[in-house]
Amino acid sequence: MTFFKYLFVALLSLMSLSAFADTEIKPTQQPIDTWYEEKMAEETVSSTALMREITYQAQVKWEAEMNKVYKRLMQKLTKPQQNTLRNAQQQWLKFRNAEGKAILEIVSAQQGTIHPLSGTHRGMQLVRHRRLELISYEQEFEN
Repeated sequence: MTFFKYLFVALLSLMSLSAFADTEIKPTQQPIDTWYEEKMAEETVSSTALMREITYQAQVKWEAEMNKVYKRLMQKLTKPQQNTLRNAQQQWLKFRNAEGKAILEIVSAQQGTIHPLSGTHRGMQLVRHRRLELISYEQEFEN
């Protein structure tokens, strides 16, 4: 089981990098990524149910970080820019919810214990990517 766990973590890491390779973020390894990889590599993580719980916890962490970045970014923007970002974020939240439903019905509903984990990971990646996208907007103010 340990070999498969390490293989799974490695595959998830590669999927994370390749899925969002077009988004240039500094630094590439985020603290939540490190936390996630360390938790998934623990010897006590021996079931896909526990892996799914850790993945969900990471998603919650990404959501909290996304909200912090959003609020910080809003403070740097002009009123018209704030309105634009607010609208974009509302549309993104609708997309996230719709995509979450699609993931649930297409991926997570498949037979076997790995599919719900894969679905949870996809949901986490949605939020992770949005947080990183907001960071890239924020970095525009540093240039």
